[in-house]
Amino acid sequence: MPIIKDGAIIVDSWTMLDEEADVPSSADIIIPLNVMLEKADRLSNHSGRIGLLIGNDVAVEDHADLIAKADIVVLELPAFTDGRAYSQARGLREDLGFEKELRVKGDVLVDQAAYLLRCGFDSFDFDGEFDAETWKKSSGIMTTGYQRTYKDELETRG
Repeated sequence: MPIIKDGAIIVDSWTMLDEEADVPSSADIIIPLNVMLEKADRLSNHSGRIGLLIGNDVAVEDHADLIAKADIVVLELPAFTDGRAYSQARGLREDLGFEKELRVKGDVLVDQAAYLLRCGFDSFDFDGEFDAETWKKSSGIMTTGYQRTYKDELETRG
């Protein structure tokens, strides 16, 4: 399944697992947070990278230790009108200092591109079809914002 990462369409190298899936021994996997919390023993022999899929009803700060160990965090956006993933992304980047890949998955619209980037997302997994050229145009259309981006926050701290 293609995703957009750093403005380019790429083939996703991660395998998304559901709650019942067998854990492969060496693939790079993304597992739901509740599976990690309940069945971490299933991962004891895993040699690949591990990422977390986090629902938008989860307080990310409550899972800071697990998130710090993740190689990627995927936040769910079940409906384009539900903005909780934006707040989670800002919390991950600003409060928890998460610097690895942060992906949004779900009902993502190209109209949201610039806002998602400003909140700290760097890869995008769409439920529906998308046009890469339209995405590129949308992601760069907003050059000024009322709020600071997470990157602005990092620059003023340094």
